[in-house]
Amino acid sequence: MKFPYSKFSILFLLLVITTIGAADPATVQLLSLGRMNEAIRALSNRGDPESFNLLSRAYYAMERWDDAVKWGERAIAERPQDASYHLWLARAYGRKAGDSNPLAAAGIARKAKNEFERAVQLDPANVEARSDLSKYYTEAPAIMGGGLDKARDQAAQVNKYDAAEAHSILAQVAAKEKRYDEAESQFRSAIKEARNPAQYWLQLADFYRLRGRFDDVQKTVLTATAQPSRSAEAYFEAANELYLSGRDFPEAMQYLRKYLDSGGLVEEAPAFRAHYLLGQVYEKMGRGSAATSEYEASLALASGFDRARKALGRLQ
Repeated sequence: MKFPYSKFSILFLLLVITTIGAADPATVQLLSLGRMNEAIRALSNRGDPESFNLLSRAYYAMERWDDAVKWGERAIAERPQDASYHLWLARAYGRKAGDSNPLAAAGIARKAKNEFERAVQLDPANVEARSDLSKYYTEAPAIMGGGLDKARDQAAQVNKYDAAEAHSILAQVAAKEKRYDEAESQFRSAIKEARNPAQYWLQLADFYRLRGRFDDVQKTVLTATAQPSRSAEAYFEAANELYLSGRDFPEAMQYLRKYLDSGGLVEEAPAFRAHYLLGQVYEKMGRGSAATSEYEASLALASGFDRARKALGRLQ
């Protein structure tokens, strides 16, 4: 999930509902559509662990970390053996730590590490959990349980199931070590191995952006969106990279419009965030009235999304 926010925003799968008494698929679909107001109303009347988990994810998407943690903890209290619940709680802890003061952040980050590790322990074949754990190991200092060798170990495990993602993990480790040529090579290896190379082209674009290689960002974004196997989400990710690079705002606008009109909305890039990002793009283009409309559209779907509320207030 690479919004114009934290990197940890990034990366979410829909949960298949199979348990008795779980939230119905229509409610799950509300998260994909980004209709958080409706989802929260529907889920708040239920008392099963799956609904608690979905509430946590809804609040996570709106960056309400305390609420995301509260409902994630309740889900795990009811169903402690569910790896996906531990993964989502780990993400909530991780983002809360990032927004906390340094004294509190260390303890919260350790909770995130413990939850990531528990998710992997419960489901060793869960590539998503291992990938997120590797990101923690890559970014966290040793005193908080981080370590690049630990991240490499996760890459070795992931390679059993998904070679492309293993290369992506190794690319992130190499970038952390400032071995940038090796990082680029690993991203390109991920592209070659991937069934859906668009997502790894976009990871490469993100790498170029962080290195200040903005011309390469534009070229790589174009390559990503030209992939025949691309998902609709690729348009969102492409727009985000252009926005963060300060390049080609009209093209970013077109990508976001394509995404919103695609019928392929996903939880990783909910509609309310797409409207918010489109508002940001319009602001950069000097189109204040259009930006206002997009922020209003975002809040109509997710009234608890403070970023959109603050942006709207700035323009009014």
